[in-house]
Amino acid sequence: MHPSMRTFIEYAIRSHLHLASFCFIYVFGLYSINTNAWIYALMLSLGILGIYNAHRLWKDYTNDLPDYILDWLSTNRFSVIIISTCSSAGALFLYLSFFWQYRGIHMLTGFAVTLSFFYVYRLRRYNLREIPYLKIFLVFLIWFFLLHYLPFLIFGKLVYPINGAILLFAILIPSDMKDVSFDPLHMRTIPQVIGIKRSLLLLRTLVSLGVLNTLIVPSLHTKAWLIGFIYLFGLTFFYQRINARYYFSWIDLGFFIVGVSIILT
Repeated sequence: MHPSMRTFIEYAIRSHLHLASFCFIYVFGLYSINTNAWIYALMLSLGILGIYNAHRLWKDYTNDLPDYILDWLSTNRFSVIIISTCSSAGALFLYLSFFWQYRGIHMLTGFAVTLSFFYVYRLRRYNLREIPYLKIFLVFLIWFFLLHYLPFLIFGKLVYPINGAILLFAILIPSDMKDVSFDPLHMRTIPQVIGIKRSLLLLRTLVSLGVLNTLIVPSLHTKAWLIGFIYLFGLTFFYQRINARYYFSWIDLGFFIVGVSIILT
């Protein structure tokens, strides 16, 4: 691979551009029959870039970053600040311009943003992510709200909540696997408690349940969900061949695969 391409991919992964892009396709695919689906998908993607990069900058300030991320951020801090600021402003603009009339969503949206803030900001000893056993469930709650429940309040239809929940939880596990040697032991994340091998086994179990649910409850997009779950299942056998620092990004690709498959079917 050409060095410039490798640098670009590294930047896209570390700045969460890959995740924002994959989620745009996933959310647009889920809600494409709605007029404002692309606007909601863009708002969510910009929110991901804004909040995740703000988290990274704050964790840099509090010395909560692994060395390899710290080295990358020291080189790219200015651009990360620009991405975080502009993306947050863009997400807020879209929210106020297109979704402000849905009065019932504001308190819930504010609550999700507050949780995201205290996810990294410490009150006394802990921030929310460091409370034992809570990290993955807190992230799951926020993401499920943004991917499924908030669109339900806006578009009026709950789309694939079971398959979506299974896919989301499966994708979140490798994020904790990536941080298993860096997260403080008191956090008791899933990989810390059961180990990497059993975490992969849990991931296989989850996507197998996804396949089973998809076959039991067929839909217009059965094939799309099967493709996504089978991709994730197969990827669990390549963990040893992929750099552990990048494995999560291949798992994140599951969002893109399901979204594209839904759009094409």
